[in-house]
Amino acid sequence: MTSVVALDTRSAPSTSRASATIHIALLGCGNVGSAFAALVRDGSQNPLRITHALVRDCLRPRPTLHPAAERVVTGAALFTTPPDVLVELLGGIEPARTLVLEALHRGIPVVTANKSLLAAHGAELRAAATRSSTPLLYEAAVVAGVPFLSTFARRPHAAEVTSLAGIANGTSNYILTRARDARCGIDKPLADAQRLGYAEPDPSSDIDGIDAAQKLVVLLQHFAHANIRTDAVETTGIRAIDCADIDHAAELGGTLKPVIFADWTGNLQAFSGPAFVPLRHQLATVDGAENAIILNGRRGRLVFRGPGAGPEVTAATVLDDVLEAMTTPRPVAFPRLERVEPTTPETGWFVTLAGSRLPGGADIADLLSSYGIYLQRTSASGRERFAAMTWPASRARVETALRAIEAAAGATVQHGAARHSCVAKHFRALEV
Repeated sequence: MTSVVALDTRSAPSTSRASATIHIALLGCGNVGSAFAALVRDGSQNPLRITHALVRDCLRPRPTLHPAAERVVTGAALFTTPPDVLVELLGGIEPARTLVLEALHRGIPVVTANKSLLAAHGAELRAAATRSSTPLLYEAAVVAGVPFLSTFARRPHAAEVTSLAGIANGTSNYILTRARDARCGIDKPLADAQRLGYAEPDPSSDIDGIDAAQKLVVLLQHFAHANIRTDAVETTGIRAIDCADIDHAAELGGTLKPVIFADWTGNLQAFSGPAFVPLRHQLATVDGAENAIILNGRRGRLVFRGPGAGPEVTAATVLDDVLEAMTTPRPVAFPRLERVEPTTPETGWFVTLAGSRLPGGADIADLLSSYGIYLQRTSASGRERFAAMTWPASRARVETALRAIEAAAGATVQHGAARHSCVAKHFRALEV
């Protein structure tokens, strides 16, 4: 695939345009938009001014916006007097997509933190930016607290990455860290995360793995030049994890982390979801709301680690992108993305079994081996809990074997409904 063609813009001399006032059209004044507006308002060093702000309610007080900023509710009004740069912080697909494309068509640089938009329409936006030779920057869309994408865009030889692994959702990582430390399930840590502002009132995107999968898709656009659908990525969430799963992971020498993974040395393989991470792995110590990305390539391994992106962190990265967009003597020429259908890798698995009628450990091992699933090591708590690490196998084979164990344990009838006497779970395992 073609390498990114880019210039080292941060070290380039500023253009005369950068010394004049930079007029910004801001799309969205939510948490991140308000934090960005506050940075612009309070920044004495930067010649920035928000001239237009797209908001849902023009009458609602916006204390972080400059009083002279025109509040509009329709996108067309943003281009009456074209801004120098458009900052898109709406989230979602529309009207963000339409307005970003219009700006790029007009040659107006765009800065966005919208991972949903980039994951769904990244190929279209990148092509539009290339056609009009207009900057499109999105450092804050993936792991805003660990800005690194622009570094690789400017250094294509260093960007020869062939695989990645990471923790890209600080909310899920906070929840699993708290559950491990407090030896509890995820309900209380989730409530704590919502109270602290790490999780939304509806946390589905975070705890079901969607947020992390979208970030993975954007990373694959950037590094693998692959155009894939988010729903094509194997995606699981953390809802099913309980205290016993976390304890068994510790007994087997690891911890459960919300992981993204991709490898494209051959066919592209990818997944997003909770995984068993050995304690020797660099991701094992990434705790709380921290994020980390590990990039592997022909020139070795690079690790980027930092805070999960709250509004202030994201806004600061957006501001950096605005300044870079306005001092870029030549915009990035994006490579064409190739449409790819990702496959699922064969990995080791961390499996847990719970129930009142579990087969014995030897019987479980024999049954698994009859399906080609072989155990590396095991952990058991009495006769009602069993956990094991397997050697690499496909997801389909593991799921078939675990269904057979559930069937072998039989079922009980509760309140007129048949229920398995054994509940089996399975989580992928990372290699060190």
